[in-house]
Amino acid sequence: MKKSIAAPLCSGLVIPGLGQILNRQLKKGLLLLGLVFVLFVAGAVKLAFLVKAMAKVPDLGEASRQAVISPGDLLFLAGVLGAFALLWLYAVVDAFWVAFQAERSPGDENE
Repeated sequence: MKKSIAAPLCSGLVIPGLGQILNRQLKKGLLLLGLVFVLFVAGAVKLAFLVKAMAKVPDLGEASRQAVISPGDLLFLAGVLGAFALLWLYAVVDAFWVAFQAERSPGDENE
């Protein structure tokens, strides 16, 4: 794999959106970074509220934990995690594909 393809691919694996920035797609890269940040903050805030609520409830076993954590809370966290995973996958595939196309296009210009 050539260096010009490997750099955006590896960057996208580390931080979603960074591969797009390396591919000179600044708007797309910043949008992906912003979306990842929003998802991270939403998940972190929800987890913080759940931990705070669980700390206030006396330990009565499994029933007390189920009273604090509703199925809606778990669904929200699963949705945030799923959206993050899909966004990350999109960022990696897009960074690789754009770098691959850019690598191929200089030879095609003379034809």
